[in-house]
Amino acid sequence: MTEAPRTRNPFTRDSPLAASYLCILLYSAGEAALHLLVPPYLADDLGFGPALIGVLSAVFAVSSLVMRLPVGALYSMQRVRMLLLAGGLLSAGAFAVVPLVSSSVRFGAIMVLDGVGWALATTTQLAVLVASRPVDMTVASAMGWYSGFTGLGHAAGGFAAGIVADSLGYGPSFVALALLPVLATAVMFRALPAQLDAAADPVATGATAPAKSKPSMVGAIGAVRTMPMAVYSGALVMFFINYQSGLLNTFHPVLALAAGLTLTQIGTLTSMRSLASSATRMSSGALFARTNGARLTTPMLVLGAASLWLLPLVRGSFWWQLPIFLGAGLARGLLRVTGAAEAFEGGGDGERAQGMVAAVLHMGLDFGKVAGPPLGGIIAQVFGVPAMFQICAVVMLAAYAIFRFLAVRSARATQPVSR
Repeated sequence: MTEAPRTRNPFTRDSPLAASYLCILLYSAGEAALHLLVPPYLADDLGFGPALIGVLSAVFAVSSLVMRLPVGALYSMQRVRMLLLAGGLLSAGAFAVVPLVSSSVRFGAIMVLDGVGWALATTTQLAVLVASRPVDMTVASAMGWYSGFTGLGHAAGGFAAGIVADSLGYGPSFVALALLPVLATAVMFRALPAQLDAAADPVATGATAPAKSKPSMVGAIGAVRTMPMAVYSGALVMFFINYQSGLLNTFHPVLALAAGLTLTQIGTLTSMRSLASSATRMSSGALFARTNGARLTTPMLVLGAASLWLLPLVRGSFWWQLPIFLGAGLARGLLRVTGAAEAFEGGGDGERAQGMVAAVLHMGLDFGKVAGPPLGGIIAQVFGVPAMFQICAVVMLAAYAIFRFLAVRSARATQPVSR
């Protein structure tokens, strides 16, 4: 098979995937903008401290995490419309009511609703995408484009959030952002018939028709326990990249505002990180056709940790922070594609398997979001926000080194003894 079809353009006339890419761009733009504005809004307008901000930021990820397995178990072609509609309505409603609450409990409830909507929408979108991709498009190529448009959405959301909030204030900005998940849902609904037809055609997708099984949480938990190691490995990579992003998204606005940067500058830095990540993902097909992506995992994780450690040293300079954010985007982009491709390629065929792999990968992302902000908030409360970034960078590398040591030790223990 030549390189051209394996990395084929998803926007050809006969491709069913364009709607998924546009949909995830819009969803990601909305969520990125919302979560860029939430920490400074909580600090400036509501007077919350770093620890409480970290906990409230993590509530979104916790609710998403809890919903992943149920959505993966419920996923089927017959339920796609219901899952997407519920996700879009919950996210849009959460965005719109943010300015109406001032207590931490009520704000936490809003983040729960948004997290549930995000889990419903993104798990379903990813499973539909993989199921409906053409037979001559590899999973790595499809995931490169999908992850790339996720990054573009984050970039657009960062630019929009900073500019709109500086111009209009927090309240009107949150209400305007509610239109993005509504528009994303409308785009996906318009294109669903073609995608579902493609996913149902085993000749077009190269998949085999799986036996039908009744979805249940017991079955979902059992399926997770027996998944191949490739799926767990991909989920671990997802955890690390969102651990880093959770810290940056939650506490960089607080750090930078205190150092004198504007919301527009902060949004621009966030967007440049997302643009670097997006460009890396979209160009990854050609790179990974020549290079084993697994070899890049360790250096990219080191680069991500270094970006956290260096950030406090230049917190007052927009221009010195720019290369740090570009490096963080490069690391995230490469790790997002390789981790997801490895998981889907080793996770099996069929809509049930694809739904469960999508759920587990997003669980890894959610665990990263859950771990990052609360841990960062507690450390920042004790040692300050600048020191928190450097401590968490060391923790990230130490945890990865321990995992690698245990993985190598386990692999050697299971190898047969040669005579």
